[in-house]
Amino acid sequence: MNNERQNQYLILPENGNRKDTKLAVEYGEEQIAEYVANGYVIVNQADFNKLIGNAGGEYLIADDGSVYPKPAPTDAELLEASKPAKIAELKVERDSREVEPIEYDGNLYDYDSKARDRIAAAIIALDVLGPKASIVWTTADNQDIQVTADDLRAVVAMVAQRSNALHIAYRKAKDKVEAATTVAEVEAVTLNL
Repeated sequence: MNNERQNQYLILPENGNRKDTKLAVEYGEEQIAEYVANGYVIVNQADFNKLIGNAGGEYLIADDGSVYPKPAPTDAELLEASKPAKIAELKVERDSREVEPIEYDGNLYDYDSKARDRIAAAIIALDVLGPKASIVWTTADNQDIQVTADDLRAVVAMVAQRSNALHIAYRKAKDKVEAATTVAEVEAVTLNL
């Protein structure tokens, strides 16, 4: 036991973080000199406490053993992080707008996955019943109306048009995000129809 090295640590820095840590008190001076020759640095208790649990955290360690606060991200790093986040946000908005109720012939029709299944089943049933067949349909705002297979096909066609417009708007917005040169430009991008 090396009592002169109490509260000291041998740390091997890598990319500002601790790759390996050893208690200096457990090694003789000759062994410590060998570790230092191999890239380890000696850190005191206070600096070590700053580093504990901070992988990617608030403090970094230099190759010379000095511990320093992690610098604020650069504009380029902020821009790089903002782009995929904005693209994901735009995609979520596009996807949620695709399943919003849609208006056809003065009525609102639900178009979530359950409604899509019901519409598809109703079209098949109405086709079997004949070209003039109709059923009572409950709209998104809870109105009961008579619909034909052609009415429901028209709802599906309107949804397809809306979906296409949303995907075109998403691609244009994504292109703007990818071309942006500042975080403010990224944040200003919206899904415009």
